[in-house]
Amino acid sequence: MIGATAVSAFVITRNEERNIADCLASLRWADELIVVDSGSTDATVEIARRCADRVIEHPFEGYVAQTRWAAEQTACPWVLWLDADERLSEEAREKIAQVLAGPDAERWAGLSFPRRSYFMDRWIRHCGWYPQRKVRMWRRGSGRFDDGHLVPRVLADGPVRKMRGDILHYTYPNGVRDMMAATAEYAADGAAERYAQGRRFSLLGLTLKPPLTFLKKYALQGGVLDGLPGLAISAGAAWHRFVREVMLWEMEAKDGEGKAP
Repeated sequence: MIGATAVSAFVITRNEERNIADCLASLRWADELIVVDSGSTDATVEIARRCADRVIEHPFEGYVAQTRWAAEQTACPWVLWLDADERLSEEAREKIAQVLAGPDAERWAGLSFPRRSYFMDRWIRHCGWYPQRKVRMWRRGSGRFDDGHLVPRVLADGPVRKMRGDILHYTYPNGVRDMMAATAEYAADGAAERYAQGRRFSLLGLTLKPPLTFLKKYALQGGVLDGLPGLAISAGAAWHRFVREVMLWEMEAKDGEGKAP
C-alpha cells in the first residue's frame, strides 16, 4: 500500500543523453521514478533504464500534452516533475522531506520552487530568470496543466507552499547558438498562438516592444549585473519580440490579410 506522503517523480525525454543521468540521480529518493521517452535515437533510453523504475515510450504529442500524459502514468499521492535539463538541489529535497513529514502536509495542494539557470558558464541571478518560481510538485487531484500556455505550467487547486531550495536548470548548453535557435521556435509558436486567438500585427508593437523588452530585462530586472550573459539574455528577449511580430505579419500576409507596413 502506498503511503500518504509517497512521491512519484517523472521526466519526459527525447535525445537527452547529455542530461538524463544527472537529472534522475537528483530524483532517486522518490518512491516511484518514471521516464517517458518520445523516440530518442541516442543513449537516453539505455541510461534511463539503469536509473528509473519504469521507462515508457510514447509518441510526442506536444510539450503540454506529453507532460500531462506522463503525469497520468504515476501512482503516488504526490507528483514531482522535472525537465531533463533540470536537477533538484539537495536543499530542495530536504525541504520536501520536512514538509511531507510535517503535521500540515495535507494542507498544501502544491509546492513551488525557485529555478536557477546556468547559462554561458555562470548562474544567472537577474533578467527575470531568477527566482522564476514554479509549481513542480502537487498532491494528486490538486494539480492540473494549463492548456492556455505553450509550455507546461501546473495550476494548483488550493494553497501553494513556497519552498526554499532551487531547481537547477542547465539551459542552452551551446550558449547563444542554442538560445537563438530556441528563440526562433518560441517566436513561431507564439505567433501561431496569437494568430489563432485573433490577434493581429501591429507596426507600433513591432517598433516599441523589442526596445522596451530590452530595457526591462537589462535595466529594470538587473541584467546588467549578470555581465555579458545578462546582455545576451536581454538582447535575445528583444529579438524574440521582434521575430514574433514579424512572423505574425507573415501569417496575415499568407492568408491575404497582411499589408506591407
